[in-house]
Amino acid sequence: MTTILVHIEGDEGQASRLAAAFDLARACQGHLVCLSVLPYAAYALGDPAMGAFPVTTLIDAVEARRGEERAAVEARLRREGLSWEWQSGDGDSADRLVEHARLADVVVMSAGPYARAAALKMGITGDVAVRAPAPVLAVPEAATRFDVAGPALVCWDGSQEAARTLRQAIPLLKLASGVTLLTVSEKDSPFTGRVAAAFLSRHGVAADVVERDAGAASVEQVIRSVAAERQASWLVQGAYGHSRVREMLFGGVTRGLLSDAPLPILMGH
Repeated sequence: MTTILVHIEGDEGQASRLAAAFDLARACQGHLVCLSVLPYAAYALGDPAMGAFPVTTLIDAVEARRGEERAAVEARLRREGLSWEWQSGDGDSADRLVEHARLADVVVMSAGPYARAAALKMGITGDVAVRAPAPVLAVPEAATRFDVAGPALVCWDGSQEAARTLRQAIPLLKLASGVTLLTVSEKDSPFTGRVAAAFLSRHGVAADVVERDAGAASVEQVIRSVAAERQASWLVQGAYGHSRVREMLFGGVTRGLLSDAPLPILMGH
């Protein structure tokens, strides 16, 4: 994954997004594309405390904040010594990220309700995950790094979303110290966990298949339990849902993991 698209917004999750993107770029000898998107609403509303100011003053204030944010991030990028570029856009953040993902290998965004507009933030990440041609790496706000070389846990149910995400994850799975492929209450399907593990083996990835019955627990609870048991550093999870709905019409497992992510999650649709 050598072209890494990073969402730049200056919000609470940005520090963890950048840290994860830096780790990913180093592990893959990658290039960072930093995309800063300013919603049109920012020009119209500006700072509420400046409501009586002329429109031109509001625009100048918004652009000044944008410039300060860019200067701060670029200073950090120069210190990291990585290959990077800066892209700017206006309008809908999800739309611009999906567009730029056309020539990206992965999109680094934030997981969970971590901001004042929690539902909107989570909706943007989910929206991009189900629309973008590249997978999304959803990073928890509390994360300080992305241990690419650590153990990985792949959540597998034989679906198209799980299969596509599995294929997209192969370059990173090759770097993991171990791979666990988890099935929970596996359905009657020709695409079993063992078939998926055999597919990975032909790509040079050895996966340990773990089969669990949910019993009284939810699938999400089983995933969290096995992630802790296997000391996983990151997860691979298909993004099940519909695009263009900010409330994210995801299945309960995907929504639950994303809203309170225990680890960085590579998600694809």
